[in-house]
Amino acid sequence: RKPPAISRQTQQMESAVKLQELQAALESTRTDAEAARSEAASAEARVAAQPSPTAGPGVGVMSAGTQEKLASLQGKVQRLGSCEEQARASADQFRELRGAIQKLCLKHHVGLGEAASQDLLTPLDAELARLKGEQAGAGEEAKVAREQLQKHQELAAVLRHSLNEAEDKVKRLTSECKELDNRGSADLFKLQTKLQEAELQASQTSGSLKAEAESCRRRCDEAEERSRQMQPRIERLDAQLRALEEQFAEEQKLRKKYHNQIQDMKGVIRVFCRFRPMIAREDGESPALRRVDAMSVEITRPPPHTDVRPFGFDSVFDSDSTQEEVFADCRELVQSAVDGYNVTIFAYGQTGAGKTHTMYGTPQQPGLAPRSIQCLFDIMKKETPRGKTFKVKTYMVEVYKQDILDLLADKPPPSKDGKTAKVGLEVKKDLGRGMMYVEGVKEKVVTTPEELMATLNEGEKKRHVTATKMNSASSRSHLLLSIIIECTVKDTGQILYGKITLCDLAGSERPKKSEVSGDALKEAIEINKSLSALGDVIEALTKGSKSIPYRNHKLTMLMQDSLGGSAKCLMFVNCSPAGSNYEETMMSLKWASRARQVTNDVKRNADSKEVARLKQVISMMGQAQNAESILDDQPQPGEGAGGDAQKGSMMDLEMAMNATMRG
Repeated sequence: RKPPAISRQTQQMESAVKLQELQAALESTRTDAEAARSEAASAEARVAAQPSPTAGPGVGVMSAGTQEKLASLQGKVQRLGSCEEQARASADQFRELRGAIQKLCLKHHVGLGEAASQDLLTPLDAELARLKGEQAGAGEEAKVAREQLQKHQELAAVLRHSLNEAEDKVKRLTSECKELDNRGSADLFKLQTKLQEAELQASQTSGSLKAEAESCRRRCDEAEERSRQMQPRIERLDAQLRALEEQFAEEQKLRKKYHNQIQDMKGVIRVFCRFRPMIAREDGESPALRRVDAMSVEITRPPPHTDVRPFGFDSVFDSDSTQEEVFADCRELVQSAVDGYNVTIFAYGQTGAGKTHTMYGTPQQPGLAPRSIQCLFDIMKKETPRGKTFKVKTYMVEVYKQDILDLLADKPPPSKDGKTAKVGLEVKKDLGRGMMYVEGVKEKVVTTPEELMATLNEGEKKRHVTATKMNSASSRSHLLLSIIIECTVKDTGQILYGKITLCDLAGSERPKKSEVSGDALKEAIEINKSLSALGDVIEALTKGSKSIPYRNHKLTMLMQDSLGGSAKCLMFVNCSPAGSNYEETMMSLKWASRARQVTNDVKRNADSKEVARLKQVISMMGQAQNAESILDDQPQPGEGAGGDAQKGSMMDLEMAMNATMRG
């Protein structure tokens, strides 16, 4: 029997209907997946926009809208799962349909050709493959959506935990705030109570303070009134105080003056102490020497020691003393020289202590020598109208090493070997006048202070000096300027002989400090030897020794009439105030203290007219004897012209002697 007829069109229509239903279900599933994906993305964005749950109290709280969106997303994910199930079911139905078709064809022996069967099944296979692909994509999307949902749920759990912590903190802070409010209220109450008490106390004390202020005002007015009444008395007391200060200053001057006069009458060597200011290379050092009053100083031993030793002198000049103030205490010695006394002023101290500045100074600040010269001629100018005539001579020598050099002598002729020969001089003593003099020295007669100053400058330029570490112009010799004054009184014929010797001693030095070498080192050794000899003389004089070692050095021979002789002597001890020179300053002060104990036999060199005439005759006789001895050693007068000249000189000398004796 023939199988029932099955229309190919009917089968195709049924397959088409099934395919449309599957396509509609798949499209719905795709739409739901897209919506779920967009909802998940928006939820991620909102969650990312929310603060971190660890940001602190009050943050990380999920809003109601976010919770609703999360619930909607969960529903759509569930629907997406059901759609996926439906798609699987449709695919299964399609496979069953295909199998049923194939069975029907076999059952009813429908002779579908291979091509027709392939044409009928090919669209179904393609649609089935597409549905499987879309199903796989929907499954992946659903898996991603589930993972996102799980993340959102975890984040929601974290946010809930943060919310709980924040709520706990809020509760705790609220409790603390309440506690602080309660405590603040209590403190405020206490402060208000104290304020009320303070206001009450202030109101209570205000009256008493006003009364006290009024009392003080009355007392102040009374004090001002008394002050106005006392003002004239205060002004009188101020005037009296100023007058007393001036009187005290004058008394100090008179005290020094009378003290010096007494010392002069006793013949005691006067010692003045002077110390210079601190210089650049001593910056940072503390001064060790200070002036206590007008006649005493104190020297302090540098740290770590603190012992202080005082020294007393006839006058003390500190770094603020001027050259004029220094000379004011020496002016009377110039008058003594005009009155016929031998006067010596010398400066002693270590190198660089200011001796040359004290003795000679600068053109802007002249020292003792220039001021003494001007003062001498001022005195002579005043005495001349009183019937006195003056004759002034000067010589200038230096003791260099072991030699006495004449600084005013003409340059000696060169010797045979072409070198300039140094003329050494000898020291002699005028037994009649008790004065030391240098034999053969050139004495220059001067008539004006300018001429004498020019002579001083001429000799000073020839002095030996060199640069050392302690002094840029260190004196390497002892410089002596002697000014001889011969005063004749017309009324009585009396002749007065005075001499001023200004001695600038070379400074004692330690080669280790001055860092000298070669010739300068030899000079330093000779200087220290001469000063040691001077110290030996002073020590012998203070001990009253019978033998005084004047002849140990030419310096002590030159100063014989100044130390233990017949001269009025003034010594300056120049010191450095720096602590680094403590030992040298201490030695100088001790040396000067010993010198204060030396006493001279001061005498006035005055001759009557007759004695002066006899001394002149004796002097001329001595010159005649010297001339005769020279004639005995020379050829006879007839043997040459030299004899005639010497004979004429002898005749002139004899005539002068006769005239003097007749006078």
